[in-house]
Amino acid sequence: MKRNNLFSIKMRASSEREHISGAERIVPENEISKVVKELTERALYHPKGKPDSIHLKIELLEKSPIYLKLLDIYEIADRENYTIKEILTELFKKAKIDSNIGLSIYRALISGASPAGTVMRGAMIVDCQTGIRLEPDKFRGIRASYMDITPEGEENLKNLVGERFTPNMKDAVVLSTKVLSHPDVIAELCISDDPDYTTGYFSIKGLGYIRIRNIKPYGLSKGGRAFFVKGKINRKGLIEYMETTPVLINKVGNYTFAPLSSIILGA
Repeated sequence: MKRNNLFSIKMRASSEREHISGAERIVPENEISKVVKELTERALYHPKGKPDSIHLKIELLEKSPIYLKLLDIYEIADRENYTIKEILTELFKKAKIDSNIGLSIYRALISGASPAGTVMRGAMIVDCQTGIRLEPDKFRGIRASYMDITPEGEENLKNLVGERFTPNMKDAVVLSTKVLSHPDVIAELCISDDPDYTTGYFSIKGLGYIRIRNIKPYGLSKGGRAFFVKGKINRKGLIEYMETTPVLINKVGNYTFAPLSSIILGA
């Protein structure tokens, strides 16, 4: 796909000014109509309810995309043997993040991380050594945007994970691949704010994307994401990369279904 034939399509749906759903794609010109229909239907039939406003933005990419390989994907085979606190504690240790800091961020996400106690539209930036939040706007956060997976990459992902493939999973691991590709980010925690989607993830640089079933109670319409960074960072450069640099995934890695202890020792 040539740069001058690639368009970004973004969908945002809301009801009474409250965010319901969002999605985005990067596609060639001849696929715009089909993808606009798909994203519109996704907005109209979302579990959080009917929107009263759907915004679609279509724009020609101004930058050539960076091509990346998808993060390796892990599924915890013995999830039922652990509490969520036990799982996250082990994963924070693996990422060299103080578990007290990590668990405080988890609690903030499931209770509403904005100053008003509502769901942030974007992500936190968290200094993993101090727990200090670095995002300029703590209501908005920062948005990872301009990313997608090529058709060949998506087909390979479906073959890799089989029946576990869902659009939610695809979008999540694509986004996390972009996030973890930035040199300042060492980990990402994500919890969906969809009330009936309780699978979240924790991604660790050098290891991969770890899916976590029942990361929150069913029916809870709060969640969000946090990017964990370490040391002195270029905050402006980080935000610019996340919000403006296009990324396309064209290769997939490995899929591992294993006990938590094996995943922790996996890298």
